[in-house]
Amino acid sequence: MICRMADFDADDLVFRADTLSSGRTDGDLRRDVRDGVAQRIWRGVYLPARDGAHGYEAQLEKYRATIRAAALSGGDMRVISHASALAVQRIPMLRPDLSKVHFTAEGSGKTTKRAVIHQATLDGDVIEVDGLSVTTLPRSTCDHARMGTLEQAVCVLDAGMHAGVTEDQLAQQMARMRRGHRIAILRAAIPLADGLAESVGESLSRLVMVRHPLIPAPDLQVQITIDVGGQRRQVRADFGWRDQEGVLRLIGEFDGRFKYHRANPFGRDRLPEDVIYAEKLREDAIRDTGPHVVRWTWSDTQRPKVLHAKLIGALEVAGLIR
Repeated sequence: MICRMADFDADDLVFRADTLSSGRTDGDLRRDVRDGVAQRIWRGVYLPARDGAHGYEAQLEKYRATIRAAALSGGDMRVISHASALAVQRIPMLRPDLSKVHFTAEGSGKTTKRAVIHQATLDGDVIEVDGLSVTTLPRSTCDHARMGTLEQAVCVLDAGMHAGVTEDQLAQQMARMRRGHRIAILRAAIPLADGLAESVGESLSRLVMVRHPLIPAPDLQVQITIDVGGQRRQVRADFGWRDQEGVLRLIGEFDGRFKYHRANPFGRDRLPEDVIYAEKLREDAIRDTGPHVVRWTWSDTQRPKVLHAKLIGALEVAGLIR
């Protein structure tokens, strides 16, 4: 599960108090929920149904709306943090928990069914995003990274660094955190992080690679000059392996579903079948420059042995390992 927030208009939120003052009743609100016209996302706050919102994108949109509703409904001094702050700042995450809104407060902490209030000093790590007080990107990244698995930590660190967080900022945040408070996860993940990764799938793929002794570390975001229909242009591949002379011998590409969605890097209004055809032309053009090409999917990243076998086979064909 990958988290990248959909666009959301804060004016879409419907507050019970405003509804009652306009002449409508609680019965009207209950009827709206029953009929699927709106959904209750927080106590006294509703979100109208939106056409075209479905699947995981709909879950993300609802989560971001819930964060805003919770923040605007809270009466105490607290700051949106952890996964919730990253969601507001549109940072991708691996399998985020969308059931709770995270805050940090310098007073006391508590956990309820819908919210987690972390007790910690904020040390000035607060900014405003879309009218909401959230922890800074370096702070949010490190806070979230130490709450889950190593895979989740590396993925969010990659995404944070890709968005501009520096290694020095990560080191500073780690140094300020309480010793032993899941700091080991963060300490192990930071050396593995690389801001060149452009998706959670790429981050996971790289983690699978480094865990096999026969798979050499690839270059990331490899630039290649290709010829498509007589026109030369630069393209970027996710991974690349070179021989001892520095010649590019193998290209690796993570195939995420987003590449074949209408909103895709090849054109916002293009149909999925057009995108797939364009991607085939791109791959053929890459092969014409010399290197072999190996592709894998999200499912492969969840089965390390399968991905290991696929990569080792490709490396052998390319003459990079024996």
